[in-house]
Amino acid sequence: MDAMKRGRSRSLPLFAGISGNLMEWYDFGLYGVLATTLGKLFFPDGGGFIGLLSVYGVFAAGYVARVAGGTLFGHIGDRFGRRRALLLSVLVMALATFFVGCLPTFESIGVIAPVFFTIFRLLQGISVGGEFTTSLSYTIENAPENRRALHGSFTAMSATAGILLGSGTGNLLFSLFTDEQILDWAWRIPFLLSLPMGILIAILRRVLPADPPIQADHQKKPPLVRVVWEHPGLMIRGALLGWGSMAAFYLAAVFLSSFLVAEHYLDQKNALLAQTLAISVIFVFTPIAGHLADLFGRKMLVLISLISCVLFGFPLFLALKSGSETVDFLVMGVFSFLLTLGLAPFQVWLAEQFPASVRASGLGISYNCAAGVFGGTAPLIATALVQISGNPLMPAIFIIFACLVSIAMALSMKETVDQPLQ
Repeated sequence: MDAMKRGRSRSLPLFAGISGNLMEWYDFGLYGVLATTLGKLFFPDGGGFIGLLSVYGVFAAGYVARVAGGTLFGHIGDRFGRRRALLLSVLVMALATFFVGCLPTFESIGVIAPVFFTIFRLLQGISVGGEFTTSLSYTIENAPENRRALHGSFTAMSATAGILLGSGTGNLLFSLFTDEQILDWAWRIPFLLSLPMGILIAILRRVLPADPPIQADHQKKPPLVRVVWEHPGLMIRGALLGWGSMAAFYLAAVFLSSFLVAEHYLDQKNALLAQTLAISVIFVFTPIAGHLADLFGRKMLVLISLISCVLFGFPLFLALKSGSETVDFLVMGVFSFLLTLGLAPFQVWLAEQFPASVRASGLGISYNCAAGVFGGTAPLIATALVQISGNPLMPAIFIIFACLVSIAMALSMKETVDQPLQ
């Protein structure tokens, strides 16, 4: 009976945490699939390079806002409890995504449309910045010591599932409606669905177990002040540690489908299928990578992944030029597998570096710098590099450089697999 109660007490926090990520990253998956469509709707040169660059610029702005979100919700999580931060973050995301679906387009109201589009995108970024890192902290703190990476990988897996759900919804949209119908009204449907999803998750999170009481000595200074004062080097190294993995992830999940279409390697339908395949590979192998990290250590998995991306990044991008659907699908699958080996292990490894009293704040800032500033800007940088240089292989060079920096950081950090949480 006691074992059953312990199982329920651990499964509820795990499920509540991953459900929020599923909804929040659903929006980001939609954004990747509908990038070209959103460019046409909200930017005056939506059909050309400037339009695509603009929509990726707003995408990047949303990711930079993740740092603010990680800081804000991390402080709330450390000061007032993880449960309260998780409840607020999912409500902000649900409302912001819903309002995107309600927006008039550039054709209707002119420049006000992209302004409001950007504002809601920033709110989405703030929400995701707090959601993922707070839920990851909450999950590993409620996990058995020998399964922290596995449980933490479910947080990453749920985020990938959300992207997959968004990508699949986008593909379904293109299957059910004509391009004219999508541009006219159908693009709104998947964004409007976020509101009922968010309400259901908020109801679930209201019944989460109470957070442990906050110790009095931790209330003398705000958690944000403490983590910046006591762990500045760790936050910088943690952000750079994630540069390679996060840049590779967002190229696979967001950039490559538009890249394959823009370079005339694949048509839009097959490019979206390739992107869905890539996200599916990440989804399937994420918990496997987490389990392996519990067995063999976080550091080894992260290094294997980063070194593999350095060695095979250029050949894989070169193979995309073949124009063969089979080859391009295979390349996307292999690239996604290589980056997935180190993705969840990196996330858990970074979370384990911080003590509990400042974990949500420290992880919120450092991880969101990696995912937001470095990872979220990767599609924008890759698009600009290709346009400026005229060389479609520039994204591979960019990924190799980012992974080399992350390898240097990984070598400087301690292993945590056999260490209790601080």
